[in-house]
Amino acid sequence: MDSHDEKAQAKALRKSIAKLLKPFVREGVRGLGLFATLDDCVPPDIQELYAAIETSKKWRYFFLKRRYRKFVATASQHNETILYLQKEFDAIPIEECFANPEGVSDLEAKRFMFLTDQAREFHIPPNSPYRHKIEKVRLFGHRRDDIIAQWRVYKPLKDMADDVQGHDGYIDKAMRLQLQTKEEDLRNQAKRFWQRYYDFPDIPELTPLIQARNETLLNTLSSDLLFLDINGVSLDEQQRRAAVSCEPSTLVIAGAGSGKTTTICGRVRFLLERQGVLPKDILLLSFSRKSAEDLQKKMAKINPKLRVGTFHKIGLDILTEQAGTKYVIEEQYDAIVEEFFAQGMKADPQAMRDILLYFALYLGHEERERKYRDEGELYAELKRGDFQTLKTRLLELSNDTEGKETIKKERVKSYEEMALANFYYINGIDYEYERPYEKKTATPDRRQYTPDFYLSKYHIYHEHYGVDARGRASQFGGEAESKYLEGMRWKREIHRLHQTVCLETRSADFHDGTVFVKLERMLRERGVEFHPLSDAEVSRALRSIYAGQSFKSFIILVKSFVSLYKSRYTDHSAFETLKQRAFDSAFSKNRAALFLSICQRVYDYYMERIRSEGKIDFDDMILSSTQLIPDLQGYRYKHIIVDEFQDISYSRMRFLKALVDHGQSQLFVVGDDWQSIYRFSGCDLNILLDFENYFGLAETYFIGHVHRNSQELQDKAKAFIEANPEQIKKKIVASKNLEDPIQVIYYDDAGPSGLLMAIEEIARIKEDAKILLLGRNNRDIDHFLSSDFDYDRARHAYVARSHPKLSFSFSTVHGSKGLEEDFVILLSAKDARNGFPNKTEDDPLLNLVMAKPSKYPYAEERRLWYVALTRTRSYVYILAPRGRESQFLKEMEGDVKVINFREMAKPTRIGNCPRCKSGHLVLRKYYGDSFYGCSNFPYCRYSIGQVEAVDEGRHCPVCGDFLIPINGRYGRYYRCHNKQCRYKEQGNGAKRR
Repeated sequence: MDSHDEKAQAKALRKSIAKLLKPFVREGVRGLGLFATLDDCVPPDIQELYAAIETSKKWRYFFLKRRYRKFVATASQHNETILYLQKEFDAIPIEECFANPEGVSDLEAKRFMFLTDQAREFHIPPNSPYRHKIEKVRLFGHRRDDIIAQWRVYKPLKDMADDVQGHDGYIDKAMRLQLQTKEEDLRNQAKRFWQRYYDFPDIPELTPLIQARNETLLNTLSSDLLFLDINGVSLDEQQRRAAVSCEPSTLVIAGAGSGKTTTICGRVRFLLERQGVLPKDILLLSFSRKSAEDLQKKMAKINPKLRVGTFHKIGLDILTEQAGTKYVIEEQYDAIVEEFFAQGMKADPQAMRDILLYFALYLGHEERERKYRDEGELYAELKRGDFQTLKTRLLELSNDTEGKETIKKERVKSYEEMALANFYYINGIDYEYERPYEKKTATPDRRQYTPDFYLSKYHIYHEHYGVDARGRASQFGGEAESKYLEGMRWKREIHRLHQTVCLETRSADFHDGTVFVKLERMLRERGVEFHPLSDAEVSRALRSIYAGQSFKSFIILVKSFVSLYKSRYTDHSAFETLKQRAFDSAFSKNRAALFLSICQRVYDYYMERIRSEGKIDFDDMILSSTQLIPDLQGYRYKHIIVDEFQDISYSRMRFLKALVDHGQSQLFVVGDDWQSIYRFSGCDLNILLDFENYFGLAETYFIGHVHRNSQELQDKAKAFIEANPEQIKKKIVASKNLEDPIQVIYYDDAGPSGLLMAIEEIARIKEDAKILLLGRNNRDIDHFLSSDFDYDRARHAYVARSHPKLSFSFSTVHGSKGLEEDFVILLSAKDARNGFPNKTEDDPLLNLVMAKPSKYPYAEERRLWYVALTRTRSYVYILAPRGRESQFLKEMEGDVKVINFREMAKPTRIGNCPRCKSGHLVLRKYYGDSFYGCSNFPYCRYSIGQVEAVDEGRHCPVCGDFLIPINGRYGRYYRCHNKQCRYKEQGNGAKRR
């Protein structure tokens, strides 16, 4: 090679090598990129030039060869490092590391960080297959702790989802709640990760997965052909779903007439024929002997070996087996309690005094929520309240015919006034109620003053004011309150002006419990002598009121309380504890203390009676057998089924729970909270309403397809019962339709006329119909039977002479539970203390022995009304006294048809009463003479005999009373009916002087 060529090649080689080394010089090793051989970075022509000069010994090539050799050495070392890193990264199972980060040691994680730090010294081409992996390895090495924390959340979430998707059985509510709680906690933890390394959103939520799995299984089970014929009936979809429930505890809420017992039969067949359960492993329970016998008959068609019984029967069997002897059961609880009031209390004078004191002073409870626009509205409420004093009640119930005719019947204006009147009576202090004041006070604007009470012997007046501790008349609102307070000031001024003594009490004194102590002190300070009724007089008084409905309702209240008490407590020690409970007011506390003392005497009398005769009662039986269950060898059932569960009591709940725990049983109960009406026998609806609180997590099913009555009736009854928010809302679907299924007949004094009108309506529809007469109380039918009815002993039914093909049976609403009939007539739906609702029997005192106090007024009575409405297969007729109709009927006013509407629409009500403003005028007759009187009589005594004046409808512009037409000497003119008002006007409307 000549020198010229060598120089050119050397120059070219230097340029090529310089160009080749330029990035290396500028960026170091990273500038070389990643490659495996020298060929990857040195072009072939450069390698050929180098090979040509490698053998040359000329000096000019020395530095060039050294630089090239150095580059080759560096490149070779670089290649070795790259090969090493490739090998190391190929060996790292990074996906497995993320799949189980806890399986990677700390040392290994540190090695990952070292390798990625080495790799970062090199330029990694964008298309390199290692680029993504190196980043993941680096991420894992540096964020291992965070990745482990996320993996501990991600893995159980994914495992749970996989398990649910692979599960082929039913996932019960307890397991669902456990899974959902854990899922919620894990997902909440995942939300706190600011950077996520796992695909949390890709994990499906468990609830839809579980629902889908369970739905598939239940659909398969419920489509079984065996449900086509359950004792001759095909179950509907809701019944089937309930019957195949796989939950450890199942609550079935069923509407009236929806086939509860048929559903139970379907459940039993499903267990026997599809689940392989043996008859001996099933126990069926009901509460009454009648319902248990009915259930037994239906079960016999499925398998005669099934065990069916009442709670009491099973409890008695347990006691008998353990004791080896037969117990004598006391079944006459009601009779013994009534015997106490009829005979037993006579041996305890203090008991008689307490009972009379309670009846006289505390029979009613405080109701402070209602506000009134004016006195007239208050009068209307008072009329429904029927506040008769003890003096009047005793006289009405006595044989004193002359006294009945001459005494003024006292209907006071509030419960508080009634208690004060009774206080005077039982302490032997003569009084007159609303006697006109001794001085004339009447003016054109104000009628004669009549103080509440007058003690004529001592010339003392007594006014009771409905004001609270702040001096506010809170029962009124707006102008009515101002008018009431102004009236108080006027009355006080009258007594000051005429120097008469007037004692004052207030509603606040009732609320703080001092009213009777305060009144007694004021009376004694003024020399009033007290002559309390003697023991003999107390006894005679109680004997007189014993026959009245008010006292009967009081006895029922006591029965209910003692029955509820016995189901919770084993002795009388808890009575004192109950007296220490917190109450709304001192009055309520005093009232409760006296009531509890009476109930304790009744309890002791009853318990001493049955103990002395060597008997036990049902509650004893249940409580004692409950204690024995854990040690029993038998009585282990895989399935326990309970009918009419709304009738359960506290003691039976504990008995049932002990049986379930003893056999680790699957519990299946059927009931209807809307038909819970047996609180008087110890039943506590709160146990059904809080079912899971007593029996653990449970699934609730609803059976709402009814076949007894119409959709229209169900809709109206449903709206009424669901007004109580403490009831369970449910959808009811009926199989038939009927226009106006609830019909109302208003009557005046003649109850039989209302009943005959209902009978005529029924006879037009079906001449041989069977009719169920329902009363709130046993004696309700007495007011309606007349000479038009006979009792057919052969048919065990009443017969109307006008329609002999019709047959009637009578029952209280309580006794009608489980019955149904072609037509139903609800008798005397009146608003009174012992009407419907019965305000004595549904008393807040019962909350003391209930599992959970009810805050809704007359909740049990509302359910009772619902039961009455749903006994019919067609129409229900409600008979109500005109002007005193039940508040329940008034609540349903827009949902009922009034049969005698045209009769009511006749001009018997002409405007509002001019005196009380809210009452309406009613046309009445007295010994053949017609007159208009206020509907709020006797609280408002307005009347006007000039019927034509009311019909003409001209009112006095001064006082608002009617103007009476007078044919005078100078022509026709009008004068005001109000004798205290002297307004007159000419016939043309001009004021007459």
